[in-house]
Amino acid sequence: MENLLEVRNLKTYFYNDGVETPAVDGVSFELKKGETLGIVGESGSGKSITSLSLLQLIPKPYGKIVEGEIIFKGRNLRELNDKEIRKVRGNEISMIFQEPMTSLNPVYTVGNQISEVITLHQHLNHKQAKEIVIKLLKTVGIPNPEDRFNQYPHQLSGGMRQRVMIAMAIACNPDLLIADEPTTALDVTTQAQILELMNNLKKQTNTSILLITHDLGVIADSAEKVAVMYLGRIVEYTDVETFFENPKHPYSKGLINSIPSLTNRVERLTPIQGQVPHPSSVRSGCRFAGRCEHAVELCHNSEPPLLSISNQKVRCWIYSAQWDIEEKGEKSNGREIAAGRES
Repeated sequence: MENLLEVRNLKTYFYNDGVETPAVDGVSFELKKGETLGIVGESGSGKSITSLSLLQLIPKPYGKIVEGEIIFKGRNLRELNDKEIRKVRGNEISMIFQEPMTSLNPVYTVGNQISEVITLHQHLNHKQAKEIVIKLLKTVGIPNPEDRFNQYPHQLSGGMRQRVMIAMAIACNPDLLIADEPTTALDVTTQAQILELMNNLKKQTNTSILLITHDLGVIADSAEKVAVMYLGRIVEYTDVETFFENPKHPYSKGLINSIPSLTNRVERLTPIQGQVPHPSSVRSGCRFAGRCEHAVELCHNSEPPLLSISNQKVRCWIYSAQWDIEEKGEKSNGREIAAGRES
């Protein structure tokens, strides 16, 4: 199956007072039609900036995509001008933003805001658009859609506002839906309803989803593939089953060990020590070295490449021959070492 989206060596930097900050630094991944890719990591890892970069929504002049390709349906979106990219946004690629209260305009009714997307891209009149919006509100599970159409965002609950955002995102039947923390600040019941809604929509329309979250439970429930980001880099990339059964990168293991267990209520959770540093502080070496219990001198001096191990990709020196040569004095082929650790 051909890839719907291919991101190659994407780099997005911010500039302030002469300081260059690499928020996204060499990110590559792919997404097939009807597939869900989950991007996970702590706040400050570059997840949201990656998603905003795909639609060229990086604030100017402080932010800039400095390198890379964003191949969507065979076209490089970076080569499109402002008018051309506006035809893609909300039409072929839609986005559910992180906080619906700040993403929705408080002075317009929710019906008016969803209608705008439809009239802009499908060139329908207001009456035709209203009929579609009411159907969309029903689809996303909003009761009394005719009444809700004329209400303002502050008159709706957090879950209702999130459903409005989803209705707006799917209004033009996009090929790709980007969901940035779609369940943040929602109660557990509403979170489950939102995830079920997104999964059902994907089955019905075969829409691809790029799911950005820090919640591994959401990833386990909804994604087929996982990309773990840390400080602007992807440090592990694999399918969701392999990720939870056999994580490779120390950061991935730390994220999983931080999840409460229903079967083990005695042992304390194992947190990841320290905090994500500011991207402007990046120098040399592995970006996770300062928080990794396995880090040695090699890790602090040189950044590892993204190594392929079976069906996983991992950015860690442990799986490289260089680790054994410099730290253990062993001279072995890197593939043999990786194969031995895999077994």
